[in-house]
Amino acid sequence: MERIKSVLIKKESLIKEALKQLNENTLQILLVIDDSSKLIGTITDGDIRRAILNNVSFDEPVSKIMNKSPKFVYIGEEEKAKELMIKHKVKTIPVLDKEKRVIDLILMENLLETRYEYPEKSNYVFIMAGGKGTRLDPFTKILPKPLIPIGDTPIIEVIIKNFKKYGFNNFLISVNYKAEIIKLYFLENPNGYNIDFIHEKDFLGTAGSLKLAEEKLKETFIVSNCDVIIDIDFDELLKYHRKNNNQATVVGVVKNMQIPYGVIDVNNGELVNMIEKPEYNFVINAGVYVLEPELINLIPQDKAINMPDLLLKSKEFGYKVGVYPVSSRWFDVGQWEEYKNTLEYFKKVDGI
Repeated sequence: MERIKSVLIKKESLIKEALKQLNENTLQILLVIDDSSKLIGTITDGDIRRAILNNVSFDEPVSKIMNKSPKFVYIGEEEKAKELMIKHKVKTIPVLDKEKRVIDLILMENLLETRYEYPEKSNYVFIMAGGKGTRLDPFTKILPKPLIPIGDTPIIEVIIKNFKKYGFNNFLISVNYKAEIIKLYFLENPNGYNIDFIHEKDFLGTAGSLKLAEEKLKETFIVSNCDVIIDIDFDELLKYHRKNNNQATVVGVVKNMQIPYGVIDVNNGELVNMIEKPEYNFVINAGVYVLEPELINLIPQDKAINMPDLLLKSKEFGYKVGVYPVSSRWFDVGQWEEYKNTLEYFKKVDGI
């Protein structure tokens, strides 16, 4: 019953409240109910994304952006859930009573044989794994950052597995610091990943090593930092990039942040306003990008360049740089506090 309560939201609740609730539950869906507790809609990451792209204020009610044709089954019809999940690519199906009140949830993860099969893709995923990971000292004095474990699985393999679920299995991994240890880990490769390594002689920033793979990157490719874990549909990301004719697409995560102090608005030494512990919503860089090969021409040979600089340079040269906003769970595992939060989250979700 607690699990159901965690995903229910009233139709008059604000979008910014829905954002917080989505981030706090692990199912990545909210069920919108009316005053009689009847299901009238759903809110998912896609609804939040469309709201951002259409400049909808987060102070609007969720009823303005919800999906008004939610997928559900009535009690006694639970066998239909599997077909709905596969047809509509949804992971959670609510079970309703005759009054359309939610009484249970059917999860795809509990139907072991149920899984949407994504088509295999030839596109490369380029993982930046050459950094020293100094924010995780002293851990990274022994292990390279990509091999720091989430349960029994190194961060970099968690990332690779996420991509493989959506049909990506061609990986380029740029290495430098403790490169041989990373290569040794993938030597046996029982999961059959197609991996090639790109060796940086010098540290080239978060985009410079793309130049070293120029001969391989001949079609649209995805770049990921090796210390970010994000739960998104990478198949949809690639479609979005192509549909919008972008030369680059940045994945942006919507974050709600509260200032833990009273904020004073001052003008000419006089108090204008005072807000106690205000909350703000930001779209932050997730460290995942979709790029077209022509952008590699803007990268200098054997010189360090970071991805934000490459993207801004691309805009200067007239290339279209888009943003793919998501409200999904996102972890920057490259810092201690977030690493601990990541472990706690995966313990809840996977029981690691």
